[in-house]
Amino acid sequence: MKKIKLIIVIGLLSITIPQMNVNTFTVQAATVKKVSGVKKSKVKEGSYFYSKKKYYDGCYRKISWKKIKGVKGYQIYRYDYYAKKWNKILTTKNTSFKITDMCEGEKVKLKVRAYKKKKGKKIYGKFSKSLTYTEKSELYYTKNDKLIKKGCYASGVNGYHKYCDQQAFMLQNDYRKKANVVKLEWSDVLYEICKVRAKDIVDEFSHKKLDSTAKNILKNKYGYEEWMLWGNVGTKGYGVCIISGENIFSGSSSPKQAMKSWKTSQGHYHNMVHPDYRYGAIASYKGCWAAVFSMVDVDEIVLNNNTESLEPVLKILDRE
Repeated sequence: MKKIKLIIVIGLLSITIPQMNVNTFTVQAATVKKVSGVKKSKVKEGSYFYSKKKYYDGCYRKISWKKIKGVKGYQIYRYDYYAKKWNKILTTKNTSFKITDMCEGEKVKLKVRAYKKKKGKKIYGKFSKSLTYTEKSELYYTKNDKLIKKGCYASGVNGYHKYCDQQAFMLQNDYRKKANVVKLEWSDVLYEICKVRAKDIVDEFSHKKLDSTAKNILKNKYGYEEWMLWGNVGTKGYGVCIISGENIFSGSSSPKQAMKSWKTSQGHYHNMVHPDYRYGAIASYKGCWAAVFSMVDVDEIVLNNNTESLEPVLKILDRE
């Protein structure tokens, strides 16, 4: 009987100890208040001269919220509409930050939470209500021609805007849906090609450099040198190019404007809704846009040497 009692006591202890930990954590977490009052300012002019060695140019918005006493800092998250997830973009001790390097028409959704530190661990409060808006201005803020980073969140990186680019990609897929065509899958490899192509057309608005640019990126960045993929259907042989088409546009940083321009052009719209195109990407740089399309899964082929996506394409070519 003594052994049985001992087993019961041990069992009770093993149940109650985790319960004590949960209660302790709940009390601690409750001490961090929920952030409130998140808002955006009007566009602020940032152009002024400080001295001959320091000069500022551009504009920005300020995102701010109400201060919470006793907290260590704040974390800001932005929603990725394409990936359908929240990403942490900034940690700050301040109750505001500048948001800059944004495209006109770029969708923004933000939320903020406060945190404390206790025994080396962060204890978080609840997230604020989301601040959602569409940027109506093209924002940039520089110091001596370089993007200001301190106290800022820059949507773009090195002049590129992946959040905005993927929003344009979603608009393109909306056109495909209306045309009863399967949506395109995003390709990270093709995005690297698009980024360089968008930069190319700032100086030369032409498709001439597409092949050479794409081949250089595939070789130098990924160590991949094939441009044509070959295969057989029965006794017949066919070749498929890595890239099947390209659209370019210049004149606006707005993803909506770029997509509308392509939609009203027969050749560009043909690429956008081509039923045999299954993969693609879009990139923008200084108001110039490039979209590339492929019939094959370029990421799997280039990164994993997986050519399974080639087989259905060969069958399409054989039917034609």
